[in-house]
Amino acid sequence: MSLYEKMTVEGVLLLDGEVGGGLRKMVPEQESTKLVPASILLEDPEKVFSLHLSYIKAGAQVITTNTYATVETRVEQLLGAGSRWAEMMTTACRMAVKAREASGKDVLIAGSLPPLNGSYRPDKVGAVEDLLPVYRRHVAIMAEHVDLFICETMSTALEAWAAASAAAESGKPVWVAWNLLDDGPRCSCNSVTCSKATAAGPRLRSGESLEEAWELIAELKPDAVLVNCVMPETIMAAIPYLAQMGTKIFGGYGNGFTCIPEGWTVQNGGIAALGKRRDLTPKLYADMALEWVDAGARVVGGCCEVGPDYIAEMQSRLAPELSGSQVGKACFELNEASVSSQASTECLTLNGYSTSSSAWSNNFLSQMSNLPKRRPPSLEDIAFHK
Repeated sequence: MSLYEKMTVEGVLLLDGEVGGGLRKMVPEQESTKLVPASILLEDPEKVFSLHLSYIKAGAQVITTNTYATVETRVEQLLGAGSRWAEMMTTACRMAVKAREASGKDVLIAGSLPPLNGSYRPDKVGAVEDLLPVYRRHVAIMAEHVDLFICETMSTALEAWAAASAAAESGKPVWVAWNLLDDGPRCSCNSVTCSKATAAGPRLRSGESLEEAWELIAELKPDAVLVNCVMPETIMAAIPYLAQMGTKIFGGYGNGFTCIPEGWTVQNGGIAALGKRRDLTPKLYADMALEWVDAGARVVGGCCEVGPDYIAEMQSRLAPELSGSQVGKACFELNEASVSSQASTECLTLNGYSTSSSAWSNNFLSQMSNLPKRRPPSLEDIAFHK
């Protein structure tokens, strides 16, 4: 059984958070380039390793390669380093592998396949015949280093199909993450386009429905369908639609932006033009992620403006439900079935706790029986100590 098969048998997988944004924050403004996540691979790749490792330490079970910004045409246009593109791609993959090895943990590495002509711009996606060969080159370099491919921030159905088709040719599992229009009280765009589109249900930035997007890639049999780089509230609205697609895994990972306006580009306003929500604390984000899990999501994580502190909060709240969590199974048995001494001993022994104190055991059982039945309890819910 491969590591991927082992980790996707059951439970929830915790994805990492922002990669490109996290790297930008590690570089002093006066030293930054127009494409920090790519230039850093040439100038200081150890920072990429460090960021990956910080996510693993926070509890991430899936880390994403720093290849979102390393599109050859952009690397040439903004850095004049197109001739070093393959080197940058390989370095990005090696930093992820190095972080996993350094952690000593079972962690999946997802090879990021991004929009090739800019994020959030369905009007710039281009023709499939132009996209497919480029995605194939990305896949060819990454395949030996990654456990799966994640086609992320896909704003049109055809863009997702092109990326997923190239990824599927590798024989590796494929995850597809669509980017949707945001609407609601937390969105500051006040976009008529968004309001009209989302009134009929979640829509890709192209205006296509999730059902239409799924119909185009269904034949590729992706392992997971997700939505990403949207407001976390938008993910909850999309979950019921993703659940109907019948894939092994579905879920989402949101951003902390206030608005992604139509026509936005990095060159026109930069990341600052997208704003940052002041209300979206790690606790609030984790609250919403728990709702996604309650609705059946098996992959949750973060995107732009969602860093290691958010992942750590989700890990602490989701611990019993995460893939490979033995304590979750034992504690869930306590909470859902008869609360037995045998079950409590199993739960504790699995996690290195002493069960010798009868007074402690009685207190533990009492508190377990009073926990809400909505979801398996986390260790934070239980007042006991090693």
